[in-house]
Amino acid sequence: MLPVSRLELTVREPAGEDELFVVETVLPPVPAALALIRSVVHGDAGAPVDWEDLPVTDLQALMLTIRQAWLGDTVRADSGCPVPTCGERIDVSFDIGDYLAHHRPRTPRGVTPTPDGKWFELAGAPVRFRIPTAGDLLDVTASSQGAASLTERCVHPAGLTAAVARRIDRALSALAPSLDDLIGGTCPACRRDLTLRFEPLSYVLAELRLAFADVVPETHALASAYGWSESVILALPRRRRQRYAALVAEDRAAA
Repeated sequence: MLPVSRLELTVREPAGEDELFVVETVLPPVPAALALIRSVVHGDAGAPVDWEDLPVTDLQALMLTIRQAWLGDTVRADSGCPVPTCGERIDVSFDIGDYLAHHRPRTPRGVTPTPDGKWFELAGAPVRFRIPTAGDLLDVTASSQGAASLTERCVHPAGLTAAVARRIDRALSALAPSLDDLIGGTCPACRRDLTLRFEPLSYVLAELRLAFADVVPETHALASAYGWSESVILALPRRRRQRYAALVAEDRAAA
């Protein structure tokens, strides 16, 4: 279940076509993530979903859920210690389930939804606002206005005081916490406490790209061994293709 919209969704096993898309795409993270989601996720009982209408938090959570389903729950990230005299490699690990639970949404005091459920109002302030969506991110990315364009879309009226703007930021952080966040770690060499930025969309796409690197050589092996077409091989579920490829490798090793 997605944390903000509460949608029940199902992630299917990847096929070679999905893997090849991840390996070869040159799209930025948001459109790449949406394209992958449209291919491998479906609504409960096949219900249609407007993917661009997903809150940004749900888009991030869904990519982490895909990663969880395909590669497991535990994320292991590494980076170099930024201390100039150190440079030691730092390993940080956490479970996706725990990460999502830590960023669970809540409704803060003084914030109420409008009757249509699409906007929110602040007590004592003549303003309404809504949670940014994946479609907003797509459009803002193409705009030269950046954050200002996002504010124009999601907050009415414009020209807020600094105090009201801060209240809206706090409310949004509670209603739809960003999963683009900092994670902590300690350098094993210099013992400095450090923070690393975790960006779910970029991280999951990069990790899947590495995990799916064998799709082309496995497709070549099966085409060579069985004479199957590329389209037939890429339509196979990943685990079945891997089993066939392992059998081909065993036969070649025994020859």
